[in-house]
Parts: sequence; structure tokens; C-alpha cells
Amino acid sequence: MDAFFHPGPDVDVDGARYEVFEPTRLTASVWADTMQHGAPPAALMVRALERACAPGLQISRVTIELLGVVPITQSRVRAWVSRPGRAISLFTAEVECADRSGEFRPVARAHAWALSTSDTAAFVRDVVPALPADGDAPAPAFFEAVREAGFLGACEWRFVPPAVEDGVEGARHCWVRARVPLVAGEEPTDLVRVFSVIDAANGISARMDPTRVTWMNMDMTVHLHRAPRLSAGWVGIAADQQIGPEGLGATASEIYDADGHFARGSQTLLVAAR
Repeated sequence: MDAFFHPGPDVDVDGARYEVFEPTRLTASVWADTMQHGAPPAALMVRALERACAPGLQISRVTIELLGVVPITQSRVRAWVSRPGRAISLFTAEVECADRSGEFRPVARAHAWALSTSDTAAFVRDVVPALPADGDAPAPAFFEAVREAGFLGACEWRFVPPAVEDGVEGARHCWVRARVPLVAGEEPTDLVRVFSVIDAANGISARMDPTRVTWMNMDMTVHLHRAPRLSAGWVGIAADQQIGPEGLGATASEIYDADGHFARGSQTLLVAAR
């Protein structure tokens, strides 16, 4: 239990090369201890995307699609170039998991635009206010109830008091980092560290009672305007939810490192009364 995944031997399937991993219980979701939280498989795909990315290209947008329940069973991942180019390339990654019969099925897919880098320091513009460095605000009630289990227990959480305007509480603010690496025996990159926790924006922003309501996301898109530069692995998240009357919702998030804002995220929510 020293990582989210333990690596196994690579396999070739129908001419494609897969990396094989055994997920640990630290990947478990808050909704069921038989399914993975969205963050670990997302980070596993981002790890594969980074490795597939050619030198001189930098990932600028990642979209994660959760195709169904991600079970805590043997998982395998591969990445490939969907649209090659010298200045703009599109990469795709996919995670497959074993079902009860031992057959593998796709459970998650990721697409990443990677762009050629150049010196644009003279044109930098960032008007997003900085996230306070730390805080001791109480966590949402459901965090306190389950924070020692699975994925939540594998991370450290520092909630920052949210801004209040005209008596209305704004976005929820939190600094979070994983206590363990994504893959056992391997130092994660900063981008992998970000995707190891960023799916939690859905929970950080929650204001509903999980004993009465479920809210699950099936996707996550992150736009980056620069590479993350994490300090000791900490990722800052300011997130808020909008819930409509027909069972649909959305989470919007701003993402920070110690130097300030570096990305913006969004998630689609399926909301239902229990």
C-alpha cells in the first residue's frame, strides 16, 4: 500500500504494447470500495501521454472520459499519437481493466493536445487572484466521514476559508497532495501529481449531503497555460458546483501551484437523489 499502483510486466495485445498495473486499495472511490476514484486512472493515462509526447511539445489540454465503473482489478494502459504534427499533436491514452471473467474492457480514455514550446515570457498575462497559501477551515462534512478511506485517506487536505460576498460563500478552496506516488518505486512528474488529485475538485466543491444525494462525474477537462511547478507536491484547487433542476450539474475549478494559477478545469456531473 505504498502507491496507487504496482507495476507488472508489459504485454503485447493485437500488436499494441500495454503497461500492466495492479491497483491498491488506496485507489478506492468514496462511492464504493470496489471501484477506483477517477484520479488514479486519470493520472495513469497522463503518465502514458507524457511518455508518448515528443521532445519540444508540451501538453496544453487534457480531457478524461470515464467510460464506466473503473474496478480495482488488474489494469493496463497504452498511449498513441492520434494526430501527428511538428507544432500541434493530439495524443490518446486508454485504460483497460479485467472483469470477473478475466477479459479486459476499456474503462477510461484521455485525449491531450500537445503544442510546440517557445519563449513568450514577454507576453505573460495572468489575472486570476492567488490562492491563500494555507488554512485551517473545516473540511466538508462528508470528507470528515470518509477521509481515512481509500483515495481520500491517501491524500493530505488543507482547506482554506472561502471568500464570502454579500453573505454568500464562494468557491471552496483547498490545497491537496497525494501521500504516495502513482506507481510504486517511481517519482511522479509534476503533471502526474496534478492529475493524481485534480479529479477531487468534484468533492472539494460539494455542498450536498451524500446520504441523500449522489453526484458523480464522468469526465474532466483541464486547460493549462503553463507547466505546473509544484512545491512539495501541493496542488491548490478553488472549485464550485452548479446544479440544475433536471439531474445535471457541473464543477468548475481553478488550479494553482506555489507560483500562482496555471490551469482551469471542468467536470460534468450526474446528480440523483438516493
